[in-house]
Amino acid sequence: MARIAINTIAANCQDCYRCVRECPVKAIRITGGQAEIEEDLCVECGTCARECPQKAKIIRSDLLEAKEIFASGKTVVASVAPSFAAMYPGPLGRRLPSALRRLGFKLVSETAEGAKYSAVKSFGDNPSGVCTACPAVVNFVEKHRPEFLDSLIPVVSPMIAHGRLLKSIFPGCQVIFIGPCAAKKQEIERPGNAGAIDLALTFQEIDEWLHSEGIYLDDCSESSFDNFFEIGDARLFPLQGGMLKTGNIPNSGTEEDIIHLSGPEDVISVFSGKNDLDGKVIEPLFCKGGCIGGPCFPSNGELVARRRSVIAYAKEAAKPPRLPRVSEINFKASFVSEAKAEEPVSDNQIQKILERTGKVDPIFQLNCGACGYNSCLENAIAVARGMAEPEMCIPYMRRLAQQRSDRIIETTPNGIVILDNSLCMIKMNPAFQKMFMCSTGILGRRVSYLVNAEGFEALQTGSMEKYEAFRSKYSIRYHEILYALREENQYVGIYSDISKIRMDSGQLDVIKSQTLKHAQEFLDHQVRFSQEMAHYLGKSTARSEEIAKRLISLFGSESDGLPK
Repeated sequence: MARIAINTIAANCQDCYRCVRECPVKAIRITGGQAEIEEDLCVECGTCARECPQKAKIIRSDLLEAKEIFASGKTVVASVAPSFAAMYPGPLGRRLPSALRRLGFKLVSETAEGAKYSAVKSFGDNPSGVCTACPAVVNFVEKHRPEFLDSLIPVVSPMIAHGRLLKSIFPGCQVIFIGPCAAKKQEIERPGNAGAIDLALTFQEIDEWLHSEGIYLDDCSESSFDNFFEIGDARLFPLQGGMLKTGNIPNSGTEEDIIHLSGPEDVISVFSGKNDLDGKVIEPLFCKGGCIGGPCFPSNGELVARRRSVIAYAKEAAKPPRLPRVSEINFKASFVSEAKAEEPVSDNQIQKILERTGKVDPIFQLNCGACGYNSCLENAIAVARGMAEPEMCIPYMRRLAQQRSDRIIETTPNGIVILDNSLCMIKMNPAFQKMFMCSTGILGRRVSYLVNAEGFEALQTGSMEKYEAFRSKYSIRYHEILYALREENQYVGIYSDISKIRMDSGQLDVIKSQTLKHAQEFLDHQVRFSQEMAHYLGKSTARSEEIAKRLISLFGSESDGLPK
């Protein structure tokens, strides 16, 4: 099996599920909160690598292999994809051949030569079928829509065609392809393509290599490519409709049976069960806008500017006059189904998962897409197949975390009361009720009904943000820590019963500082929890438990050494 072109750096994966959301074929499996690529489903489009904000998904680097090829002493030829004009517009593109020769390439040729042959061989006298220049499209059909295999035109891509052309002229040479596509790394390893291209590098890898050698395009002279075959309009291949243009197929967009499209949504749509492709000529490119939208372009570029650069270069570049006869070269391709049978999911399985996440009632099926799937039903099916986890659902985890937070407040031995802006009690925990011999029936009354409100009144004036004191009531000696939650217009009181503890001034200072610290952590955590739930959800519950345990143990193990 060919090596996958995208690698995962697990340490960088941060539970954001953006790769799941952006992957057009949902080839990302989440295990233990980590995103892994499912090779049987991946089409190598590179979308996950381009979209991952943490760079946890990266396109495999083959620079070491490239350097080993050069070290072998063989003649090395570069096959440069026609999209180079978008990556290196204007004068930079004219200097690229010189820069590559300084790296050690003996010859630098344009892949557009192979593109011309791919177009000629694909369309022939009676053009019909789906063009196969894009390896991600081929991967998609083989893995996800095998029923359309017979619609694929059995002709190799421009890269493979060019590699075979070059090796027919220079037997024994090594050919390295350079372009914007991640799927090319996998394409050269297909059994039917063996030997045509020895290595596929991305524009990013070439830039890295040039910089490491101290070679900069601005310092290189302009020079021509080493071209040997007719190119014609094949330099337009990286644009949507470029292959049709190269093959002289009308492609204004108004022809009923001649279709050119780009982007995963349109590609997936054309291979839906509703479409009959017989008699149609379809040129699909998996990247939006064509190859100029490939994953190995910088993310800050604009497709319009890239398109303009490719067209400008195609107009100005020299065009060799004829297409040599190379009948002995095999340009045929074959395709096989690699579709993985989907594990059936029963209604009962889906129901159990929806019950677990509290979504049996459709009103709770928000279909928010935060998990990466378009609907709660899709997510439930993915969970049943082992591709997703219930914990990916942010609303579900928020409810769990809130329940756990409430549980911590309910079970802590410290009394907790929450007041509104008028200092009326709106919530109290069991420990507070026990300490001050009250019940929830007094909710709504001012806190002064139960305890000294001096501290809360000081907070209400805005002169301080927290207040602490030692007080006595009902033969209870207690330590109070009060906080203002300004954004919520609420006040919180935490009360510790210290009636049975006899302490000197030094020990009082210790317990005051410790209680203050722990209470501060607790409330800070609660504020962060409400403000940053979506990002820190996985850590919130564990942190709450840790702080609660410290609060609970404060008057346990920490007070054992105090004098009675």
